[in-house]
Amino acid sequence: MKTHCVYKFWSPKFWGQYNRAISLSKKSESGGRQNGQRKQKLTAGSIAMLAVPAAAFSLGMWQMYRLNWKLGLLAQLKEKLHIAAIKFPTHDLSILDDLEYRSVKLKGEFLHDREFLISPRGRFDEGHDDKGGGLIADSNMSSHGAHVITPFKLHGTDLVILVNRGWVPSHRSDPSTRRSSQVQGTVEFDAIVRKSEGRPQFVGENIPERGVWYYKNFEQMAKRYGTAPVYVEAKYESTVPDGPIGGQTNITVRNEHMSYLVTWFSLSAVTTAMWAMKFLK
Repeated sequence: MKTHCVYKFWSPKFWGQYNRAISLSKKSESGGRQNGQRKQKLTAGSIAMLAVPAAAFSLGMWQMYRLNWKLGLLAQLKEKLHIAAIKFPTHDLSILDDLEYRSVKLKGEFLHDREFLISPRGRFDEGHDDKGGGLIADSNMSSHGAHVITPFKLHGTDLVILVNRGWVPSHRSDPSTRRSSQVQGTVEFDAIVRKSEGRPQFVGENIPERGVWYYKNFEQMAKRYGTAPVYVEAKYESTVPDGPIGGQTNITVRNEHMSYLVTWFSLSAVTTAMWAMKFLK
């Protein structure tokens, strides 16, 4: 249900129209009295006025259903993060479309000379206690820093993918400030498969030619840095001393159903009370 529809029902104009409709219904009923005939309050017209509270109640029930569904979805996504890692499907990358939030085992070598940053980004590893820094956070801009993205050549293949090694504070964004963490040679670690994202609202456009990245666009990144359009996020256990902090997988699923639920049920209760005061006196 669109937000503007909810606001419409709370506007003074709506309540004025609803009150006038109830008053007109009463006048119509009163006009039908003849020679002492008793007025009947519960006529077809007055009962029809219950359509608004009934509709609002139905919409509230629908939002309750959607809320339970969304909470279930979030639980499923969190559960996926903890399923045992599987071997990275180098033979068929299309399989990755069905593996978002699943762990995969990686073996290969980081190409640190092609490193770049997505910035600004918050810190989201599980257990981090900064505001907005938990596993499920409200904003990707919750703290000052950047995510370090490093092309990674898979062992025994010519395939190069994008790996989010983790979060660094702003003062450590320059690779020269953390050279000891630029691990060399063959390494093995687990990572979380992720999909590309659209440009979030109020976030600027990426500037690939300048290496400026505000959000994940795998096609742009792959073209710029000569990799496959595949992106994974290294798990927290991959963190090395003085290096990027892994585990920056942020589960973001829009969930406004509770506020809609309260709005529709409140509207139903208020309009029902108004109807009762008019017709059940």
